[in-house]
Amino acid sequence: MNSDSFSPSHAIAPRLAAIVFILLAGVLTGAQLGKIAPLIPWYRNEVGFSLVEAGWLAAILGIFIALAALPAGWFIDRIGLKRSILTGALLLAAGGIALALAETPVAIFAARLVEAVGYLALCVALPAILADISPVNWKGPVLAIWSGFVPLGFATSDFIALAMLPLYAPPAYLLVMVLLFAVLAAGALWLVSGIAVSAPAGATGGVSNTLSLPVVLVAVAFGAFVVLSVSMFTFMPTFVAGDGAHFLISAGVVALSVPVGNILASVLVRGRGAGYMARLAVFGFAVSAATAVPAFTLADPVLATVSVLALAISGALVASAQFAAIPFITPRDGSVPVAIGLVCQAGGLGTVFGPPLAASVVEAFGWSGFGWFLSAVAVAGLACMLPILSRYPAAKASAAGAPRAP
Repeated sequence: MNSDSFSPSHAIAPRLAAIVFILLAGVLTGAQLGKIAPLIPWYRNEVGFSLVEAGWLAAILGIFIALAALPAGWFIDRIGLKRSILTGALLLAAGGIALALAETPVAIFAARLVEAVGYLALCVALPAILADISPVNWKGPVLAIWSGFVPLGFATSDFIALAMLPLYAPPAYLLVMVLLFAVLAAGALWLVSGIAVSAPAGATGGVSNTLSLPVVLVAVAFGAFVVLSVSMFTFMPTFVAGDGAHFLISAGVVALSVPVGNILASVLVRGRGAGYMARLAVFGFAVSAATAVPAFTLADPVLATVSVLALAISGALVASAQFAAIPFITPRDGSVPVAIGLVCQAGGLGTVFGPPLAASVVEAFGWSGFGWFLSAVAVAGLACMLPILSRYPAAKASAAGAPRAP
């Protein structure tokens, strides 16, 4: 059964339940990336890690995405979505349990590497199966919400750490984190097992038939978004704590505003096609470009706060619109998992290289230069999206199925 040929005769409840569990499992997947941050002092003081070693422990999962997301997309396309999710979930759960029980640095890093392989598979396969099982009018909204799984995962890990670490040892916190993921992943797998996917494993054209100009441009533009977003959230606490303008809210509250953009995009893209989604991304980039400099240069706390909130929310709008567009711009003989892999790899590269580049800008040109740097990155992302506008009309998605690029 092709999910795009959805009709009242196709039971809506199992699909809705599966989508909800996949999204929740995705948040807990993102939480496995963020769960190390609250434990860095513990790893340094109790385990004996240096700050650099603790940083590598936190970053390994993201580095795997930067290095191998595109090949992972190809491999997932070969073996199938359900099998990939099962394999990724088992690896992430096994590595997480081993991490909670590990006591030596070698065992800790080995467990984290197993987690990284599972995380890589899930970051590509989970959104791909969401795109596959969602009816056409749901594809955009569901993927728009999915795009926020990493910041929501970081927030989840922070809240659980805040509740547990004053009362329990870090290994107990790590065990709870992975068990929560395992429960949600098991529920998602059980629910998905009864839903047919639209294409069998290996049925699509792979990498060569997938990397059309729109797919590549969206991937590059997504990388620009990640450079902008990660750089902003990495250095915002330093800016607030220094001599620059002080926002009326904390950096953490600014980060919590990101889901507003995800939810707004999910509402706006419902029933829309690739042209509308591309225009929404262009609008988001334009707002980011216009607000980045005021956010980091204005002395007035109210105006600076409004600017930084607009910057955070518009960035989430961009990411959501780009992810929502993926199944609509993937060529008919191409592979959605491969397209998602390319987009994720571009984002991973942005995560790795964005903060060091931003730091060099701050050192050379100060915080005003940082604002101009963020604005320039937003303009670059906007420029990447512009050629897509002429290829797709700003029309609604076809009720018969997601329009694909020729």
